[in-house]
Amino acid sequence: MKIQNNCSEKIIDVYAVYWSYGETYFYGFSKGYNGLLAYKASDVKIIDPALSGDFIFFEGGIFYKPLIDEKLLDDLLEYDECAYNRFLEILKVEGRVDPDFY
Repeated sequence: MKIQNNCSEKIIDVYAVYWSYGETYFYGFSKGYNGLLAYKASDVKIIDPALSGDFIFFEGGIFYKPLIDEKLLDDLLEYDECAYNRFLEILKVEGRVDPDFY
């Protein structure tokens, strides 16, 4: 899934969709940012609606499975460098980002 923030031209890859207090949110991963950012659905345009890959339902949302299996989610939300490097390694192996992504 890909989204675009209404305030930017940047395309963001989505690795989770979750619901909180009646709102839909996306966790996005984009170049130049060392973690996951939450985006409110009403503040973005959906560029590609398909969630491709291995996703699972977990605690009120649908998450990219390695985030849960490797316990990376909380650390990525807190911009942990080790978690970022591990997640990036997973994404590169799976061909989800270019090898030179950072």
